[in-house]
Amino acid sequence: MQPQMKPAAAPVPPERAPRKLAHPRMRIGPAIAVYVWQYPLRLAHWGLVLSIGLLAFTGYYIHNPFIVGQTKTTFLMGTFRFAHEAFAMCFIAFFLIRIYLFFAGDRWVKLSAMAPVSRARWKEMIEVAKFYAFIRPRPLSKVGHNPLAAASYLGIYALIFVEIVTGLVMFNWLAQNPVLTVLVGWIPGYIDIQNIRLIHFCLMFVFIAFGIVHVHMCLIVSSAEKRGLLDSIFTGYKVVPVDELEEDDRAAIEAARDHRVRA
Repeated sequence: MQPQMKPAAAPVPPERAPRKLAHPRMRIGPAIAVYVWQYPLRLAHWGLVLSIGLLAFTGYYIHNPFIVGQTKTTFLMGTFRFAHEAFAMCFIAFFLIRIYLFFAGDRWVKLSAMAPVSRARWKEMIEVAKFYAFIRPRPLSKVGHNPLAAASYLGIYALIFVEIVTGLVMFNWLAQNPVLTVLVGWIPGYIDIQNIRLIHFCLMFVFIAFGIVHVHMCLIVSSAEKRGLLDSIFTGYKVVPVDELEEDDRAAIEAARDHRVRA
């Protein structure tokens, strides 16, 4: 009598690797919401954005009147010029708010926090540039602006100042305001008024290009960091790991533990 064969044991499936629930680019650990962007800063930001859009539209029409033909609006060019000048006054007001915050804002928006005045910040700018060039896998996370973004903002503010000055020169060329004559009336003696007009017009395209690049960079960093970067310009709050705050901004974490955030 032949011995009975034992049934072969079912193959044991290999153990599955534990599933990683965390995002590969997210830092794990406690985090807090820090009030980084003050209301006046957000007001100035969106005011400048809206003003640039309206000024670009009306300014391009003044340069190249593309609305022609049948229209019931009389003196259409005069209407566009008035709208351009009105928006320009708002633009100057929002710009002055931002300049004021360079000196009276919180620790993340002051001029001292944005100017690349140290060797460490220049090194950080290189690391941020590597991330934008897809060489570095993760962005250089900062509570406020990263050094490269801060330097670019200072550059764009300088160009905004040039745009405002050239606009006031052209406005005063016709209005002959006594105050503006003292402030900017001497400039056409050194730069031809047509060249001033050309500079004013060409800077419009610089601002449009900067806006496109700015939104693109914000989307890339926000996707990599997962810290609510895009939300912060609406709410003012950014989500920051506690250990990063303890390393870079001890005063902010101490204020957050007291349930209030101070500059």
